Amino acid sequence: MLDWSDPSRPDARSLATEVEAAIEEQDLQGARSIVYHWLKDWAASLPSAPQRHDLLQPELWRCLGDVVERTSDQYLIELLWQVFDDLPAPPTPPERASGPLPLLGVPILNRADLLQRLLDSLDHPVEILAVVDNSPPESSVGAQLRALRQLGHPLIGSIHIARPFTNLGVAASWNLILSSFPTAPLALLINNDVVLASGVLSAALASLNPNRPQFLQLLPDPNGFSAFLLTALCWDRLGLFDPSFHPAYAEDLDYRDRLRCTPAVEQVDGSFAHAAMAALNPEHSATILSDPELERQNRASFALNRLWYLSHRRLRHDPRGTWRRLWLNQWSAAPAPP
Repeated sequence: MLDWSDPSRPDARSLATEVEAAIEEQDLQGARSIVYHWLKDWAASLPSAPQRHDLLQPELWRCLGDVVERTSDQYLIELLWQVFDDLPAPPTPPERASGPLPLLGVPILNRADLLQRLLDSLDHPVEILAVVDNSPPESSVGAQLRALRQLGHPLIGSIHIARPFTNLGVAASWNLILSSFPTAPLALLINNDVVLASGVLSAALASLNPNRPQFLQLLPDPNGFSAFLLTALCWDRLGLFDPSFHPAYAEDLDYRDRLRCTPAVEQVDGSFAHAAMAALNPEHSATILSDPELERQNRASFALNRLWYLSHRRLRHDPRGTWRRLWLNQWSAAPAPP
């Protein structure tokens, strides 16, 4: 068996040359055979806990694409995806497993004071705080977030703030946070109006195994997606959140359905946190309730998102209406015309 640990080794280059020659001679079956055995040998040679350099195989991937492009052989591509599906997460050192929360993600639309209240409730260290600032340009939220980043926080290693062109919405904000920090083995995604009960975050981290696809909510339903933790292997298995639900509501129902339909993802019991968290968070959606104009606009977007959730078009992944729903569901800071 060949040693595939070095993706730039002569073996890969010589095999790529063989594939190129076979394609040049129109011997697509021969090219496919080389790529098939190359892929199988590489997969069989992987260590039990492969590192990123073990997995990066640019020559193999290029040749695989060249063959599939000419033969439409989906079986070959599926073999590669199956290799990835079966991979464990990069091993988490024991000290990190019991250490800081790797990633705390918070979308914010208004009420920077509520975000500060959330951060004041932290009683466990955090490596990265990622905030998506969806506030209107004329809002003071941006300046308050910049001040927070400059001042720092005693329990937070680094603070990152993303400022989109416009309000991305909840699902797209969560996606931006997760996809921007793919090396984080797990994350807590939380609304800016939530307060953490004492000891809950430490207990949640002790309950999770970042080397498994796991999901844990800190609040009882129907508010479970106001504060939840998920491992990278969870969203690797389920995918990211559906930004078609814009700007808020029903993205949680869609993800819960996907959780229920995927037994391989473990829903870790978070009931140890529910009573304390619910007592500290008796009201929900303070962002919207504190702004009558947002509350008015939410009535329309909530209703349309609910219809999209119930629609078979969503289940069929029918793309029609993607722009139209986004256009209709915008939350504007200015009141609508009479």
